[in-house]
Amino acid sequence: MNNSYRFTIAIIILFALPVFVNNGNAQIANDCDFKRNRFADNWIFGDNAGVSFNDLSNPQIVDNNYFGPGTERAWGGVSTISDEDGNLLFYTNGMNIWNKSAYIMNNGSGLLGFNGASMSSLIVPSPGNAKQYYVFSVDMYIPNTFTNGINYNIVDFTENAAGKVIHKNLPLMKENAQKICAILHENGKDYWIITHGFGPNNGNLFYVNLLSDTIDVNSQSYSIGVNQTFDLFNTQTYNNGVGYLKASPNGNKIAQVIYHDGVIEVFDFNRSSGVISNAISSTPGDFVGPYGVEFSPDGSKLYVSTTPLNNQINYIYQFDLEQPDPLNNPYEVAVLTMSSATDLLFGALQLSSDGKIYVNKYYEGSEGYNNLGVIYNPDRPGISCNYNSLEGIPDSEFNLGNGNSYFGLPTFPSNLLNTPPFWSINRCLNDTTHFKIRNTSNLDPTWDFKDPQGTDILTDPYNPGFVFSQAGTYSVEMTESYNGVTYNIHTEDVVINPLPAIDIGAGSDIIYILPGSSIRLDAGDGFDIYSWNTGGTTQFLDVADTGEYIATVTDFNCCTNSDTVRIKYASLSYPNAFTPEGINIVNQTFKVIGNVGAISKYQFRIFNRWGQMIFETDDPLEGWDGTKDGSPAPIGTYVYSSVFTSFESGIQSSIDIKNTGTVTLIR
Repeated sequence: MNNSYRFTIAIIILFALPVFVNNGNAQIANDCDFKRNRFADNWIFGDNAGVSFNDLSNPQIVDNNYFGPGTERAWGGVSTISDEDGNLLFYTNGMNIWNKSAYIMNNGSGLLGFNGASMSSLIVPSPGNAKQYYVFSVDMYIPNTFTNGINYNIVDFTENAAGKVIHKNLPLMKENAQKICAILHENGKDYWIITHGFGPNNGNLFYVNLLSDTIDVNSQSYSIGVNQTFDLFNTQTYNNGVGYLKASPNGNKIAQVIYHDGVIEVFDFNRSSGVISNAISSTPGDFVGPYGVEFSPDGSKLYVSTTPLNNQINYIYQFDLEQPDPLNNPYEVAVLTMSSATDLLFGALQLSSDGKIYVNKYYEGSEGYNNLGVIYNPDRPGISCNYNSLEGIPDSEFNLGNGNSYFGLPTFPSNLLNTPPFWSINRCLNDTTHFKIRNTSNLDPTWDFKDPQGTDILTDPYNPGFVFSQAGTYSVEMTESYNGVTYNIHTEDVVINPLPAIDIGAGSDIIYILPGSSIRLDAGDGFDIYSWNTGGTTQFLDVADTGEYIATVTDFNCCTNSDTVRIKYASLSYPNAFTPEGINIVNQTFKVIGNVGAISKYQFRIFNRWGQMIFETDDPLEGWDGTKDGSPAPIGTYVYSSVFTSFESGIQSSIDIKNTGTVTLIR
């Protein structure tokens, strides 16, 4: 066999696939805290290879005993998707879809993609239905041989926890390159699906389709960049359809390679309109056999791997996209020199949930390799990106256990990997706010919480805790340094929310009620959660017994506050004599004495010895001053009557307590 055909024929012949589990993180968070995207936490690829990124600080090899019958190796492209909690849902090689138990999903066989295609598939969450996913299958295109094109399928979990393919092999485009990516729309809901034509009819075109509640199969097309085509009389040129198309995590740029012509391209992407513009293309032939493509987490660097047909040297290049001419003067991150079929080649590059870029390797004879290369700090320039160098230890690859990698890694919509360098949980006043770092490799972090009055709780710089002094917004800084060199200062706004205002007793710790009555306690409206120490879960609590009552409320920021009130029976009485002209001010008027807050309504009357009413009030704070019609009443004995009306509640109407008696007016 002519070795010049190795790559094309290897892609046509070779294939494979694998499995998953979930180990959680431990730090208590609530529903209002930042939640990193976990849809890309599980990878299945190659030959029995699987990795879980549920614990970002310690990725785990996934046990390979989950494979059901009929599983092939995933030589080339593969896609996986997990749920929002990081549990595997399903995976595909573009030809079959396996469920989380590693069995072919109901109606999940016979997809029209190709296992050996660079990007055989892509799984995208449905914007219109949280129980559905779009699975795009990608065939390679060679006239009269591989002509299935790119199709889409819909997986539904509404009625079956294992999933079911409810629509299959619906056409999207024909005559395609082996490239596809998805970018979240500016509206935060929909997706742009981006593909590229291949061959003399459409090799100069990008195609952009909007995936909303349904997919718009009427593509926007853009003639931009280098034409991706082939020569019928030169088999090697069919490899121009080979290679990856990737979007930056923020979705503002895309990059691709054209394998045979040796071209690398970068474009701007408008997430609002779907427009592709501002092509930057390398000179054809400057790079030999470019294949894998990936952006750094902050989008400032582009990485490209090469897997040449005849050239005996394989590279991983880093390009600084912030430079004026970014595709010139690349940094050689890694080099593999081949001398025989037992030597290693580079395959795909893929950003992971932990902020690192993982690198496929495989043997030239199409045998799998037991490790993944790792770019530990892909945002850093040059040698500082630390390829296979962890804490100064070289050759720090990621071992796959019983699995092997080939030339493909799982691909994801770019936003599923758009995670900030650090984030916080527990953001209520008086909480200890904890900070999490996405990538702690080769890092000596320092922090500035921008609150001199706050309190450091934990001294671990990789997992610090801080109590902010007051509610507000703080622009917290984490300085990324290593071995005395500062690389970045990352800033995130942290909003510390005030505690909800709750006051059951209207400023008092004690509420008095009339004996035999009840009262409705009110914890205030507008809260998300109510909890009373007696078991109530609503805004109001009706009580008839004395004792201590505690209301706890949680607001829409997930901040919690409590208030306590004690219910007591009111002690109310009247004096038997009073002296309007006396020196004791308290005894200068005749009125009820005691906890008058227990009275909802009040009636009070004074009568003389002849039964004439000489005073009346409905205010328990107002008393009789010993006058009649503005003149001093004569000394003597007078009759009083009063009515105390209690508050009503949901368990009892108000009650009236009647009182009568006599009082002596003394002068």
